[in-house]
Amino acid sequence: MTALGPTQRTDKWLHLIRVFKKRSLATQACSKGNVTLNGQSLKPSRDLKVGDVIEVIRGDLRLRLQVVAFPQQRLSASRVAEFCENLTPDEWVQKASELRRQRQLETLHPHENLTKPNKQQMRQLREWMAQEQDG
Repeated sequence: MTALGPTQRTDKWLHLIRVFKKRSLATQACSKGNVTLNGQSLKPSRDLKVGDVIEVIRGDLRLRLQVVAFPQQRLSASRVAEFCENLTPDEWVQKASELRRQRQLETLHPHENLTKPNKQQMRQLREWMAQEQDG
């Protein structure tokens, strides 16, 4: 079987261009259906060709990337633009940012529950305890 130009596995390419920190995470994303080409889920072993446009879902963020070239090793962040073109619409980025900000406002951080009460909170606790003893 002859190849029609250079190709590279989907999971390997996603790892090398820094979409995922580890190749195993890229493989999991492909297996879960979070990586698509023309609306079809990609297997991790599917060979990508130059010009393919894939969509990747990472948490709240959805990316649309076009394959430009294939790196041989993991890239520094400054060189990623040489190997892929980011076609992600601004609306997707803004939506992900809003969802992340909303989640941060809704959830309590673990250290907030473990800290000592401040001066105002101590005064309120003393007043409440005094009312409980009197009532």
